[in-house]
Amino acid sequence: MAPLSDLSLRRLQPRLRPHLRAGLPALVAVALMLVWAIQNGGFDASTWYWGALVLLATFTAVFAGVFRGRLRLSRASTIAVGLFAAYVAWSYLSMIWAQYPGIALDGSNRALLYLLIFTLLTALPWTKETVLGALLLFAGGVGVVGVVLMVRLASGANVPALFFGGRLVAPTGYINSTAALFTMDALVCIVLASRRRLPGPVRGLLVAFAAVSLQLATIVQSRGWLFTLPIIALVAIIVVPDRLRVAGAAVIPVLAALIPVRRLLHVYQSGPSDPLRALAIHAARPALAISIGAFVLGTLLAWADSLYRGRGLGRTQRRVVGTTLALIGVAGVLAGGLVVSKGDPFGFISRQWHGFAHAEAVYGSSHFTDVGSGRYDYWRVALHAFEHHPIGGLGQDNFGDYYLTMRRTGEEPSWTHSLELRLLAHTGIVGFLLFGGFLVFAFKAAARARRHGDADARLLTGALLLPLIVWLIHGSLDWFWEVPALTAPALGFLGAAGGLGTALQAAPAAAPSAVGAPAAQAAAPGGGEGRRRRRVPAPVAFAAGIITLACLTVVLAFPYLSAHEVQVASRADAANPAAALSDLRLAAKLNPLSSDPGRLAGAIALRNGRWTLALRQFRDSLSAEPGGWFSWLGAGLAESALGEPEQAHRDFVAAKRINARQPAVQDALQRVFSKTPLTSDEAFKLLVLLQ
Repeated sequence: MAPLSDLSLRRLQPRLRPHLRAGLPALVAVALMLVWAIQNGGFDASTWYWGALVLLATFTAVFAGVFRGRLRLSRASTIAVGLFAAYVAWSYLSMIWAQYPGIALDGSNRALLYLLIFTLLTALPWTKETVLGALLLFAGGVGVVGVVLMVRLASGANVPALFFGGRLVAPTGYINSTAALFTMDALVCIVLASRRRLPGPVRGLLVAFAAVSLQLATIVQSRGWLFTLPIIALVAIIVVPDRLRVAGAAVIPVLAALIPVRRLLHVYQSGPSDPLRALAIHAARPALAISIGAFVLGTLLAWADSLYRGRGLGRTQRRVVGTTLALIGVAGVLAGGLVVSKGDPFGFISRQWHGFAHAEAVYGSSHFTDVGSGRYDYWRVALHAFEHHPIGGLGQDNFGDYYLTMRRTGEEPSWTHSLELRLLAHTGIVGFLLFGGFLVFAFKAAARARRHGDADARLLTGALLLPLIVWLIHGSLDWFWEVPALTAPALGFLGAAGGLGTALQAAPAAAPSAVGAPAAQAAAPGGGEGRRRRRVPAPVAFAAGIITLACLTVVLAFPYLSAHEVQVASRADAANPAAALSDLRLAAKLNPLSSDPGRLAGAIALRNGRWTLALRQFRDSLSAEPGGWFSWLGAGLAESALGEPEQAHRDFVAAKRINARQPAVQDALQRVFSKTPLTSDEAFKLLVLLQ
C-alpha cells in the first residue's frame, strides 16, 4: 500500500502540471525583469547580453522538448511574432547601410532579446493562476525594491548615491526610467488589489506597494512623467474591467502619495543649508509611515470587501459612485496641478512649451517647474534623419553621431527620446510599419482574453497590458526602448496576454477555470477543433532548429564576451593598466565590429603616457567607427604629444566636423600650435566636467 504522502503527491501532480508548464519559464523571465530593474535598468551591454543568453536557453528548452506539443499560438499571435521577427531581421540588415555596423549589431541584438521574451511568454500554456503568479512576482518584486529604497532614504544610508541633481535615479540609474518603473508597479498593484479572491493581507500589501511606488515616482520629479500621467491613467481605466473597483483600490495609494507631496518635492531643493540626506529623511519617514497605514487600512477594507455578500450596486448607483470617484480624481489632478504650478496652471503650461521649443533652461523651486529641454532639437534631427533616409533609416542605434553634426544644443544624446521617432530614424518607414503592425496584432491576440474569459481573466488581461501603456505613452517622450527593465515587462506581458487569450479560447466551455489543462490542449487555437495542421517533417524541423540556435548563440555570445572584457578592463584600468589593455585586445578579437575596445585602450594608453600605443588604438577604433569624434580627438592628442602638430591639427579638425560644440575639441584646436598644447589630462577633465 502506497504511503499517504505518495497518494497526495499523485493527486496534486495533475493539478500542478499545467501550472508548472508556464510557471517555470515565466519565473525565469520575470526574475530577469527584476534583476535588470536593480542593475541600472539592464542598460549596460554586459548585463542585458547575459540575460538574452539565459532567455535563449529557456526558449530552447521550452520549444525543443520539455513542453513539446503543448505550445500553441493563435493566428493573431503568429502574425505578431512574424512581424516582430521581420523587424529584428530588418534591424540586422540595417548593418549594411549603417555608418557604424558594430553599434547596429548591439542594437539588433537588443531587439532580438525583446523578440525572445515576447515569443516565449506568448507561446506558454498559461493558466489564470500562472498569470496571477507572474504579475504578483513582478509587482511584489518592484514593490520590495521600492520599500528598500524608502527605508534607505528614511535612515539616511548613503543617500547621495541614490540621487543625481537632487532627483532619485535608483534603481534604474536613469531618472525618467525610474519614474516609469514605479508607475508600472503602482498600476499593476492597484489592479491586483481590487481582486476580491486574493487574501486580505496580500491586497493590503499591494496597496502599500502602490503607495510607495507613487511616492518614489514623485521624488523623481520627471516632467515627462507628470505630463503623461493623466493620459496613462485615462487609458488604464479604459483598458481594465470593473473600473469602479479599480478606482476604489486606487484611492488609498493616491492619497498616500498626495499627503506628503510637499516634503517629497522639497528634496530637489537640497543645498548647503538643507543637505540632501536631511531632506530625504524628512520626506521618507512620514511617507513610510503613511504607507504602513495604507497597508493596515487596505487589509481591513479587503477583509470587509470579502465578507460582503450583497447583490451589488445597480446601474444608477454605479453611475453615481463612478461619477463621484471621477470628480474626486479630477479634483485631485487639479489640486496637484495648482501645487506644481503655484496657482498659475496656464502660465505654467505656456512657460513649459516655450522652454521646450527654445531649449531655454529656467530653474524653479522644483524640477516640475523647471523650464527647458533638448527634446525639441532631438526630434528635429530625428525627423531630418527620416526625411533623408526614409526607407531604412540611419541603421539601428546610429542616431548619436548623426545628431552631433546637426545639433543646436550642447547635449550629446545617443537616442531620439521618442519610440516613434526612434523607429523612423533608426530603421525607416519599413521598421516603423513592421513594429507598428506587430503591436496591432499583439493587441488583437490579447483581446481574446477579454472576449473568451470570465471577469477574473479580463481583470488579469488588463493588468498585463498596463506596463505597455506606460511604456508606449511615456516612452513617446523618452528613451525607454534601451532599458530592458521597462521594455521586457511591457512587451513580455503583452505576449502573456495573447497567450492567455489563446488558452482561454482553447479551453472547454464547461471548464473555463481549467485553462492550460491537458484536455484543453487538443483544441485548435484558431477555433477549428479537430482540424489537423500540416507539420514540418521532424528531421527538417530539428536541423532548422539546431542551425537557428547555433546562429543566435554566436550572434549573442561573442558580443557579450567582448562587452564583458571591456567591463573588466574598465574596472582594472587604474590598478593594472597592462592587464586592462590585455583584456581589451581580447575584446577586440571577440567582436571586431565594436569600436569600444580600441577607444578605451587608447584612453588608457593616453593616461599612462604611451602615445604610440594610444595612436594605434585610436586608429584601429576609427577603422570600425570613422565618425567617432572621441577617437579623432584621442588620436590628435597622441600626435600632439609625439610632436606632430600638423597631423594633430588634421585630427582635431575631423573631430570638430563631427562635434563642433565639444569644449575639449575647441580647446585642442586653439592650442595645437601653441607652446602649451592641450594635454590628455586636461582634455579628460573637460570631458568629466560635461558629464
